[in-house]
Amino acid sequence: MNIKDFAEKVACNPDTLRFYEKMGLLVPTRTAGNYREYTVADLATYRIIHSLKRAGLPLEEIQEILCLRSADVDATCCADTLRFITGKHAQFIDNQHFYAQLALLTDQMAEALTRSTLSKSELDAMIEELGELDDQVV
Repeated sequence: MNIKDFAEKVACNPDTLRFYEKMGLLVPTRTAGNYREYTVADLATYRIIHSLKRAGLPLEEIQEILCLRSADVDATCCADTLRFITGKHAQFIDNQHFYAQLALLTDQMAEALTRSTLSKSELDAMIEELGELDDQVV
């Protein structure tokens, strides 16, 4: 499929797809007329990129992960990958704790905002807690 159809299918801007191509993240084949042609494999790659971006990984790290698909699986590759994913796993656990605390606080705020007795000082205190969330993460 062409870039317009692919962009619509994945709900992405064609400029983003061009940027991914420039970075070497998502490189579609080219037709005889030099038009981009996206395949099912490109769709799978896009989904990987999208998931990893949602997880907070920068494009450079996503590029490293995608390169693993074509790397030889040897002791060095395994050790490097294990080191990378172990660090990311710790980061994901940290983020999980942060978002759990954020969800609790926003639930409290939503409940408080429905009360007619909510005072300005109570609301201010909850807003201040937002700034303290990082301090609560273990």
